[in-house]
Amino acid sequence: MKKSKLTSLVAVIMLILLAATGCSSGNSATPAPGAGGTDAGKTTPGKLDKVTLQLKWLPQSQFMGYYVAQAKGYYKDAGIDLQIVPGGSDIIPEQQVYNGAANIGVTWVSSLMKYQSKGWGLVEVGQIFQKSAMLLVSKASTGINSPADLKGKKVGSWFGGNEYEIYALLAANGLNKDTDLKMVQQDYTMNQLLKNEIDAASAMTYNEYGLLLESGLKDSDLHVINMNDAGVAMLEDCLFVNSDWIAKNQDLYVRFLKASIKGWAEACADPAAAGKVVYDVDQSVSLDHQVYMAKEVAKLVVPQGFDPANIGYIDPAAVKQTADLALKYGLLTKPAVISEDTVTSKYWKLATAK
Repeated sequence: MKKSKLTSLVAVIMLILLAATGCSSGNSATPAPGAGGTDAGKTTPGKLDKVTLQLKWLPQSQFMGYYVAQAKGYYKDAGIDLQIVPGGSDIIPEQQVYNGAANIGVTWVSSLMKYQSKGWGLVEVGQIFQKSAMLLVSKASTGINSPADLKGKKVGSWFGGNEYEIYALLAANGLNKDTDLKMVQQDYTMNQLLKNEIDAASAMTYNEYGLLLESGLKDSDLHVINMNDAGVAMLEDCLFVNSDWIAKNQDLYVRFLKASIKGWAEACADPAAAGKVVYDVDQSVSLDHQVYMAKEVAKLVVPQGFDPANIGYIDPAAVKQTADLALKYGLLTKPAVISEDTVTSKYWKLATAK
């Protein structure tokens, strides 16, 4: 009995000493990161900050960097509990981020500019794709060997904002989109082209072009018009946030971006492994197709001659070209405002600082 009382007294004294020295076994008085602080990398021990990332489309290797970073635990290492939310044809990432349903979104730069022009307080804070993935693909048998050969043809587009690079391509080659050819609503398969219902189809390098190859066609059976080569490329997958949110969560976003860049770098270095990671998330398409997509996406994120250390870099010239084309061909009704309030590299610089 005496020994029990002595043990209890020692325990009480130890608790008093711990409280006096500020030590604890899990809870800390340190302010939570992401609450307006600027010291990138600091986290509260034992606490993860919740972040929601809204994708532009369904889970696929287009977004492999985020899935790899999540699978490898890079977000948790950065003190982040990340929820990746799939997109879809009825989901507008800009709307999700603007109304607070998501903290960070993935969208095309031209689409983001459209919502910014409406006064929505959204800002681009990272550019993942450095090149456009948009192609116009035709069977070699149609004789479409250049943009000029599209005259009198049926050309497929998904519309919904995906048509403006095609409009720019046509105009740059002296073709009127309304009178010189017929624009046709394209579905999300390549069946219309395979069945010769259209002469040329929209295709992303990392998805629909692969579907054509998987159907049994060879590269030699197809002719491709690449928007980058044609000089009418518009920037695609970027990261954006609500300006009010980033003002209070600079540190949190920088930690997210740093972990994401690490995931993207690994995914691009080993796209086969990245494709498997994405396939395990959602087995809606074959493993082979996810791996094909991963290999092609890597070429957009880290193009030939591009330093992988610069993943996420925002190229001002490419942003301006996107804005100019968007205005010239009708996506925007007034010039895009390109300033620190609409597109900024300051968080990317913090995330990549050594």
